[in-house]
Amino acid sequence: MCFLSVSMLAVGSIALSGCGRSPSNPTNISYQQVGICKGYETPDGPITAGTNRGFAVFKIESVDNTKYDDDFVLAPARLFVNQFVPAQAEGSVAKWYRRFGRVDPRFAQTMGVTSVPETKIPPGAKLDINTFVIIPISINNPSGEAEANQFDFELAYDSGGEAAYDAATGERGSQSQPGVNEGIVFTKTNPPGMKWSVIEDCKELSYK
Repeated sequence: MCFLSVSMLAVGSIALSGCGRSPSNPTNISYQQVGICKGYETPDGPITAGTNRGFAVFKIESVDNTKYDDDFVLAPARLFVNQFVPAQAEGSVAKWYRRFGRVDPRFAQTMGVTSVPETKIPPGAKLDINTFVIIPISINNPSGEAEANQFDFELAYDSGGEAAYDAATGERGSQSQPGVNEGIVFTKTNPPGMKWSVIEDCKELSYK
């Protein structure tokens, strides 16, 4: 029996998609990392990520649901990046913090692109998406990774597990909760060894 909980994100109804999938019949999401930027101008004024923060920008290329016999619902607010934060005090444990996709049409309007809509992919189908999602992330290298790797992010999907969501930080608990990438495989299509740096203006990134 698969137990699913309702997301508290205010993004409308979201169908959860982790139940019933397995490594033998996964849904594959193909994507690329576009870059990291600090902010962008909108008709309503500037949008900034904040101190020691930035926006990771990703292009969702396609969703392949040909191996599964039920619908898959791609919901942008369930896409996230895990950022590792070391233990901060004696006796505490290190955690992975989920930074979730921001649903803000102003980004797409400003960049002249299309944001990722909530999309249902029927069983046996592959759909080209070719739209963009932004995720607020920490850029002060909280994990202490090598400088060459600190801005190389992997996408994941919240397919069930819930925790309190903080819209300001884009965080919802630790990876120890269930419902991460259940029956979902992500394929990152950037060339191996690609490096990124933080760009001040999101408009300077290449959206293609």
